[in-house]
Amino acid sequence: MAKLVDILEKFPFAPEDKKPTLIHKWEYSTALYPPNDATTSDNTFTLISTDTFMLGIYELGPGGVFAPLDIHPGDESYYILDGPVVQRSGNGQFAYLERGEGLFMPEGAWHCCHNFSDKKTRILYFITPKAWSEEIPPAVIPSDEETKFYKGPNNDKLPNMRGKIKDISRQGCTDDIGHWPVDAKEARETGAVYGVRDFEKLNNIHGTKHPMLMRFITSNDYGHFGEFILPAGGYGPRCSEPDSHDGDAALFCIDGPVTVNLTDLEESFVLEKEETFFLPAGTKYQLVNFESEPCKVVFAITKL
Repeated sequence: MAKLVDILEKFPFAPEDKKPTLIHKWEYSTALYPPNDATTSDNTFTLISTDTFMLGIYELGPGGVFAPLDIHPGDESYYILDGPVVQRSGNGQFAYLERGEGLFMPEGAWHCCHNFSDKKTRILYFITPKAWSEEIPPAVIPSDEETKFYKGPNNDKLPNMRGKIKDISRQGCTDDIGHWPVDAKEARETGAVYGVRDFEKLNNIHGTKHPMLMRFITSNDYGHFGEFILPAGGYGPRCSEPDSHDGDAALFCIDGPVTVNLTDLEESFVLEKEETFFLPAGTKYQLVNFESEPCKVVFAITKL
């Protein structure tokens, strides 16, 4: 497999070669990150890395942690495939996340992740608009003394986060699309990180004649990340109403299979569990469920 630095913004294709693409699990690119110490690395699978976003999975073994702290020049969102995990932010926040829950982490937030369970944990991540700067890992990383934690030696000298973290446990509405779970620009200024539990996802309905549940974990000016839940059919398959997006997008199958139908191109692809489909900006598509149970797909969209 190629080094992570060698495939950035050009996997599985260069930006000028974007096209609707089904990406099988065995085609994902694998790397340890950080690459220089396997004992504190996560097992990283790159699903897509293009000029507008990065989508991947990382794994931590039982009792594991990735270290040192990491940072990105874009927002990062999580969907927990297998948990629980504890996400640590350098500002003293610790988010305990179970399977199916999410996380919003604004650009510039130092972070790492711990697995305190006896099973492997797996996290689907979405970073947009830019995942990495020129240096991987970052050249300058905060020491423990420069971060906040229980009885940290310099806690009293570091910014107090208590008044900067917003309460997100309220009922959302359509007007919250683009502003969930908080105002992203404010979060980027304060560095506040937000775990998004199942009841804190922003619910909406995609379509009216053929409704599909849409649940946002994050939704802001950088991108949108969450779940499509397409119910089973009755007499014949259940389908979503055709849609397209102004930005690049990807679909990751959680419960499937589900068929991705490209309505204008008159092409269709069967997306199996944990496979990924890349949708260039402007591609019209719909999801079709031929199964007897609901399908669940994680969406990652740079611009709706």
